[in-house]
Amino acid sequence: MQKIDYKAIGLRIKEGRNKLGITQEKLAERIEVSPSYISEIERGSSICSLAVLVDIAHILSLNLDNLVNGITESNADSSFSELLRNIPKGKQNLYIDICKNIANSFK
Repeated sequence: MQKIDYKAIGLRIKEGRNKLGITQEKLAERIEVSPSYISEIERGSSICSLAVLVDIAHILSLNLDNLVNGITESNADSSFSELLRNIPKGKQNLYIDICKNIANSFK
């Protein structure tokens, strides 16, 4: 059975929340839990239900697989798509060019 890293999940939630400028209080309000519970989840000291995790992923526009497992070979495409969506339209080609250059440097 795969071990779940709740601290890493919490960190990814916090990063996604901060990226959108959403406070713990606002996130808690939207999923109808207490702000202290969000804090516990982000610290990895509380294990939330799948329903709460799905709600958080939806509100923060995060890929659920990425949220739980981090970037893996099986979800890398959706992870890059998620990154691309968060870049202003005028700079998306630059991001793609940078990714191509990085990929070519590993050949």
